[in-house]
Amino acid sequence: MEEFSFINVKSLAPNTTPLIQPMDQQVISNFKKLYTKALLQRCFEVTSDTELTLREFWKNHFNILHCLHLIDEAWRDVSHRTMKSAWKKLWPDTVPERVVEDVEEDAPIVEDIVSLGKSMGWEVSSDDVEELVEDHRTELTTEELQNILMEQQQAATEELSSEEGRDSVSTALIKEMCAKWVEVQTFVEKYHPHKAAVSQATNTFSDNAVSL
Repeated sequence: MEEFSFINVKSLAPNTTPLIQPMDQQVISNFKKLYTKALLQRCFEVTSDTELTLREFWKNHFNILHCLHLIDEAWRDVSHRTMKSAWKKLWPDTVPERVVEDVEEDAPIVEDIVSLGKSMGWEVSSDDVEELVEDHRTELTTEELQNILMEQQQAATEELSSEEGRDSVSTALIKEMCAKWVEVQTFVEKYHPHKAAVSQATNTFSDNAVSL
């Protein structure tokens, strides 16, 4: 079409994504390692000096809200130098050499991850950490997604079977209990002098008791 003759379409050479997308220049890898470190740190804090298994940690002591907090924490820990150095290959004139030279390496983060893993009795090495981060760069195939779905369905079925032996609770009783809890929570939040302590206590109770 003549009206769009000013547009030129050019195909990029293969394997150029890491060169033209700044976020691929160490930033994403650095963020993933920081998140992994924060996640293992929380796992260690929760399970240390307890008999909790890793499965119980995932099931009862980690949820989407915890995940979002860790994501926020990890992203805040990505340094300005790391962000600036990401532009080196795409726009080298904007990145001083001293910034690239002074960028903190990922090695200390990896060492912390390995140390946390070993403190929880895991057999983990720096190569395992690098492999974990690298695996997340590739998309799952349809077959892999189907296998994950089957495993989740099987786990849900097993969990449902294990809960069949529990005493059933009527819907009316659950509603009554929730109403009483809201009443107590409202009263305490209104009259207790330490608002922060109250908020933490009520959130803990809601997460571990009311949500069951």
